[in-house]
Amino acid sequence: MSTVGSAISSVVSATVKVVRKVVEVIATKGEAFIEGVKDTYAKVKPYLQKLSPYLKTAAAAVAPALPWLSKAILVVDKTINTLLALENSPVLKKLEKAMRWVIAVSKRLHEKFNAAEEMEAREHQAAFSAARAHAGTAEQKAAFDLAAMINELAIVKTGIANLLEDGNFTSFEHYLRLRATQKLIRPIDDTLATAQSTDEISADDIFLVQLGATLLSDKPEMSEAETERLDGIVFARYGKKLLPFVFEEMSKIWQLALTDDERKWKRTSATISAAKAKLSRLKLEALVSPLSTEEQTALDALTASVPAAIAENDDLLARNVEREHYVSATEGFLQLLEKDEAELRANDQEYLLELGGEVGTLLMECAQKGLRWNELSQHQQALIADFANIFRADSVKRGEALEVECNG
Repeated sequence: MSTVGSAISSVVSATVKVVRKVVEVIATKGEAFIEGVKDTYAKVKPYLQKLSPYLKTAAAAVAPALPWLSKAILVVDKTINTLLALENSPVLKKLEKAMRWVIAVSKRLHEKFNAAEEMEAREHQAAFSAARAHAGTAEQKAAFDLAAMINELAIVKTGIANLLEDGNFTSFEHYLRLRATQKLIRPIDDTLATAQSTDEISADDIFLVQLGATLLSDKPEMSEAETERLDGIVFARYGKKLLPFVFEEMSKIWQLALTDDERKWKRTSATISAAKAKLSRLKLEALVSPLSTEEQTALDALTASVPAAIAENDDLLARNVEREHYVSATEGFLQLLEKDEAELRANDQEYLLELGGEVGTLLMECAQKGLRWNELSQHQQALIADFANIFRADSVKRGEALEVECNG
């Protein structure tokens, strides 16, 4: 490798480390200088509520009996006979009840379960774990895994739906885990609905559902092996690594919330302009002749409300400009995670490496110290703005992609 190539590779390595770190910091503390999780969610909730429900994707395809499940039940039946031979009646009794539950659940994959049903599903999950220990063959173990997956899928989807609908998440990081899980398990509904054989349901599908249950907790604990496996699945299915896959959701949702506030500023500006015109007209008329009682009341109201409305809208504009810099910079970090050295070279974007590292370090300081835009020096503001402007159009496009998904 040439000296120039070695230097670029060194910068790539150093920048990626900084970018990964700044992404982690922004994911946990970025709301301090971009926007709080509750405020953002309140703005995008109307969009997200229209999101094509992940529980709905398989609704039309789910038949009264799923072909693959019929085969799995036959295998489970053989295993039940094995348990009978062991005279393990407590396990058998619970397993029989659990299987009846799963067969019923398989016919309503598109539905959301109530609290009592969710509790019942959790009880049946323990029965499957106990029964699996008595399975004698790999085929029998796999059959129990599939049945347990259906049960756990109901638990995971219902848990996610409840938390998202209630806005009952503690941070953006928690929200992102929920959305990442939602995106990962969504295609599994289609697989379960159309599979003709258990062979079509992969071990990765089962793993994702199991992991989904883990990710629902406030403090999920994943082993290094699980993280590597999840990273591999995400890359194979979505063409990106786990960190940008999860972080992309934050980038989208912040941009969508910002776009919503920019639209609000434009609407309010138009309303204020009309009010100002009416106020000016009434003031001129008052100079010429006495106003009617109704006109005077309108003049007094506008005299009091227009300055306050202008000040509030000016504050929103300033906040939007500030957030625009941070959100667009976030898009830049995301792209630096998504692209490799070859892509940057091909697009003549090597300069982004050094600039991204410098801006990333500065934003980490903003997040960790809670620094606001007006507390930064002119040089620091210009540095962030220059980096952000490069990615502004891409950031808007990514936010629009979420809006399309929500309304699709």
